[in-house]
Amino acid sequence: MSDRFDMSTLTRLRFKQLALVASLSDTRNLHASARDLNLSQPGATKLLQEIERILGVDLFTRGPKGMEPTVFGVTAARHARAILSEMDRLTQQMGAMARGELGSVRLGAIMEAVPGVLTEVFNTLAVAGTGPLITLTVSTSDHLVAALTEGELDLALGRPVEHVDMGNIRFEPLWAEELSIVAAANHPLFSAGALSLEQLLDFEFILQSRPSPMRTAIELTYARAGLPLPNSRLETSSMLMTTNLVSCSNLLAVLPRSVARFYIDTGLIAEIGVGLDGFMGRYGLLIPNRDEPDPGVEALIRHIQSVVTP
Repeated sequence: MSDRFDMSTLTRLRFKQLALVASLSDTRNLHASARDLNLSQPGATKLLQEIERILGVDLFTRGPKGMEPTVFGVTAARHARAILSEMDRLTQQMGAMARGELGSVRLGAIMEAVPGVLTEVFNTLAVAGTGPLITLTVSTSDHLVAALTEGELDLALGRPVEHVDMGNIRFEPLWAEELSIVAAANHPLFSAGALSLEQLLDFEFILQSRPSPMRTAIELTYARAGLPLPNSRLETSSMLMTTNLVSCSNLLAVLPRSVARFYIDTGLIAEIGVGLDGFMGRYGLLIPNRDEPDPGVEALIRHIQSVVTP
């Protein structure tokens, strides 16, 4: 197996060098990174010089705003974060196995997957009393894809994101999701009879930020209708923040229908009968391509697939 690796490089690389590169790409400040890693500044300088000598390229240059990563530095930092994340995962899994557990999986999901698919997945796992320890992160698809790329997640339920490199992530579609426009249950629009998108322009919206697929779907809907995007002074991916604000104001918002139904049942919000034809597409499994698939991740993938298509 050793012929698969460049042993001359591996014997000289150290985790502290990788940690410094990853930290510097965030802080852009050698003193700050040295402090965060409990290093002296001369020690941090030496580590940076060592890894640049090993790789044969300059990773950072000194600029007016501090240490600026070169194109090599951006790539090296991404790989450094992935390597460090895998090492952290290794120690976590060894600890879990030593405690008699079945390993762990870092799972990400968009909010749409929570009320239906994920609730069923976790419920069946709880009933069976088997499976790995799952750490769940709920976020938007663009953040999930970034976390998968950086090695911070093992698997995610989300959507492909335009203008983001997904060359190392495969997508397996599972479920189509519709969108709903929602308002407070006592919103004045509900006394206006039949409604249109144009009438909604009189009210302010809470929107998701770009480049989320839901924001793209909203923009497509209004563009096809020849209308400007609704006025908005708040952009957030938090469904809880959105529903709380909508329920006590005249603000409008767009929610995945599965999520909207959950909150509609509480009586706090209601659905406005105006359709959105923006294309959301299916959400599904976002799976990093790896030479050696993790058995726990593969088992969870099969379980999710069985829940969606029993």
